[in-house]
Amino acid sequence: MTDQPAEEAHRTGRSVRLDTLVRLRWLAVIGQTTAVLVVYVGLDYELPIWGCLAVIALAAWLNVALRIRFPMTQRLEPDRAAWLLAFDIAELAVLLFFTGGLQNPFAFLFLGPVLISATALPPRMTLMLGGFAIACATLLVFVHDPLPWDTEPPLELPAVYVMGVWLAILLSIAFIGLHAWQITEESRQLADALAATELVLAREQHLSQLDGLAAAAAHELGTPLSTIALAAKEMRAEVPPGTLADDLDLIISQSSRCRAILGKLRNLGNDGTWPNADTFHSLEALLAVGTDEARTIIRRARGGLLTRQRPDGTFGATTQQERALISLRALLWSRD
Repeated sequence: MTDQPAEEAHRTGRSVRLDTLVRLRWLAVIGQTTAVLVVYVGLDYELPIWGCLAVIALAAWLNVALRIRFPMTQRLEPDRAAWLLAFDIAELAVLLFFTGGLQNPFAFLFLGPVLISATALPPRMTLMLGGFAIACATLLVFVHDPLPWDTEPPLELPAVYVMGVWLAILLSIAFIGLHAWQITEESRQLADALAATELVLAREQHLSQLDGLAAAAAHELGTPLSTIALAAKEMRAEVPPGTLADDLDLIISQSSRCRAILGKLRNLGNDGTWPNADTFHSLEALLAVGTDEARTIIRRARGGLLTRQRPDGTFGATTQQERALISLRALLWSRD
């Protein structure tokens, strides 16, 4: 009872919990037992008491079996729920057979399972249950035990009255079932619309938060990126052509690309478009390239490739190079 149709019915709102049907059947068992005992013991009317109690006991046994076999919080797929409701209709029909058929005023309880189906199951199941209830009511018009009464001979109501009761049951099942289904369907559509609205609002809120986070990230990354670009340009002006100069040119070009991407991040959503995942991967890759090149420059600077002879005869980094190394070290420490 836990296959894919149950999950699909739950998503569309066309399902019912097993606990709901079990509780309703317990209520029916208590009511039917009380009615039978009051008529037989309290009013001292003759009726097949053991047959009625056996039918009621069968419904109680089914409830006990369902509670033992399945978890009560489980949602039933529509066809399984329809079978349980069909059992309730059949059980009521047998009780009415023992107690006068449609002459029994409790015959209108045929409406109960059909209304439950109309509010919780697909229309196809409701039509089938309604047809089954009407078929049972039609059979009870012709086949039933006498109505329990205190007169002799047993009370027999006119056929036109019985046909009126049958017609009333038929129209009640059709009209009240359709009305219940329409009201429930409107409520379900309103709930679906509300859920869709909440999803749209949540998405807009998420995009707004993303906009703020992207702008903050662009602002935070803009300052160290500008420092790297400035330091690289100053170092490039003093470095002769060669491998190191090519590395500095690469850092400068990658910094420009990073600034362009950061400019897009600052304007997220302003033009109605949003960047895809490739934009963020590109930014991450460019920052990684720039960091690797920065580490290379620091290693070479420590190795003496960016030094010149000072006036006192010692060798060391120039003032511009010192500032550049400090900025690069700060960026690397912040990322590591």
